[in-house]
Amino acid sequence: MDQQQLNAATENMLAWLSDPQELGKAPSKIECAGQFEYREMTYYIFKFKTGLLGKWLLGVCGGFEEEETEPCGHTYSEMQPYHEDTAQQDCIKMIDKIVAYWQGQV
Repeated sequence: MDQQQLNAATENMLAWLSDPQELGKAPSKIECAGQFEYREMTYYIFKFKTGLLGKWLLGVCGGFEEEETEPCGHTYSEMQPYHEDTAQQDCIKMIDKIVAYWQGQV
């Protein structure tokens, strides 16, 4: 795992979650739960909690090209529960949703 990319992904995810139109604040806890390659880019899976006693929720940040430290804009969460066994597939669904949205805007 590229530490610089991971740091950039974590900062980007925190900024996205803190936006008033999203969670509106930094999560009480956030962890990288893995990474994967999709469409020739690297993505990071995050699990986070909105409160100390809350359930783990799922987020994704990427895509990073090779050694880049700036994601292409695929940072997102539907605030759905994190499930280790389906996290990567759930992230791919979110990425595809983002791509479809932006393709519809062109």
